[in-house]
Amino acid sequence: MGQFFAPVCPAQETDFRGWEDHPGLHFYLVQDAPLWTADVLSVTRTPVRDHVRGEHALKLMFHVTQHAAGLVVYRPPGFAAGDRTPYGALSFWVKGDGSEGVGVVGIGDGAADDPRAQFRLGSRDWQPVRLRWQDFDREITAPEIRSLFFSVTSGTRRPAGYIIDRIELARSIDPPDEDEAVRAAGRKAAGLVEVSRPDDLSAFVSGRDKLSDFRARVEAKKPVRVLVVGDAVAQGAGLWNVPAGVRSTRLFWGVFDGELRKRGAASTVGLQAVSGAADAASRVQVALRRYKPDLVIVQLSSSAPGVSGAGAIARTRREVQAVFSICRRGKVPVVALGVPALPDAFRRVDESSVLLEEAVRAGVPTADFGRLAAARGKGFEGEYYAETDQLNVQGHLLAGKLLTTFLTEP
Repeated sequence: MGQFFAPVCPAQETDFRGWEDHPGLHFYLVQDAPLWTADVLSVTRTPVRDHVRGEHALKLMFHVTQHAAGLVVYRPPGFAAGDRTPYGALSFWVKGDGSEGVGVVGIGDGAADDPRAQFRLGSRDWQPVRLRWQDFDREITAPEIRSLFFSVTSGTRRPAGYIIDRIELARSIDPPDEDEAVRAAGRKAAGLVEVSRPDDLSAFVSGRDKLSDFRARVEAKKPVRVLVVGDAVAQGAGLWNVPAGVRSTRLFWGVFDGELRKRGAASTVGLQAVSGAADAASRVQVALRRYKPDLVIVQLSSSAPGVSGAGAIARTRREVQAVFSICRRGKVPVVALGVPALPDAFRRVDESSVLLEEAVRAGVPTADFGRLAAARGKGFEGEYYAETDQLNVQGHLLAGKLLTTFLTEP
């Protein structure tokens, strides 16, 4: 197993795409099936201000469970690195928790035969980890690196954690004088004040007073039916890592359903999958007749890539207005849940913003997930997003908790 080693030639690196802008983005939790069934997240990931480059780094925490430690897979679009052959090493910086624990980094999705190497967590100061390809426990044969995974060894006592930053491919390693400069930057950043996620989510919703009848049914433990009209986010397109049998319970509406049941309500949640605002407008009336809901949750994110411009935005407004109008005629209360996509290279309509704007005009209660996800600052949204237009498990959990705010009196 590789540890820290001396330089062999001048340093030259290449950055992994997207790691610096949104730490945590394109990371997926992989763990034993019983942990998913028990609603346990064995690993959580959180962007932090403590860093050695850019504005933030990624903290991984491995929690105590009755099963093996889970792992997180960094799996960006395309490849994490298209061609590693010009480079001699994988390099990153780690800040450990001061324990005797041992971290694991591997190439692949974490399968038993994927190459992996180890690093120690004993230093609370930033330390470089440089791993030559021959330092991994198995030969690395492919020129590309599709994905990486991070974990801790089975012998590591949990809870345990570490912060990762400045991941790159290196032709060798940085010279010692640059190491000291990097370490000094990390010590300076360690003094930055971390901004925590708001505990009170009520500031990110509006119109709770309009749902008094629905709350009364829940408080009386009467049966309630909820219809979710949602796009790919509601359909769980970003949760490939969750076993199919429990995936629905990890979606935001599954979390909301669980909260209803905890309150004693015999709830039924149905999903009307749509591909955007236009599809929602065409399907919602039939869905209302089929489900006969006591509440409708309309969730939109963004249009398909390539759809943009003033005309597309105007059409989206009309389509959202039509959805609200149909629900109003059906005398069914509505909640508008906006889940915006993170900025990327694609041009598209931000349907979540249009949804929330039109909801305010129509007097429809709103839940603004985008504002909640950005509450810690720009770039920290990777805690909740699997892809730029999809939520991860932590994001769905937070969106479900945001909806649960409507179950309490304003």
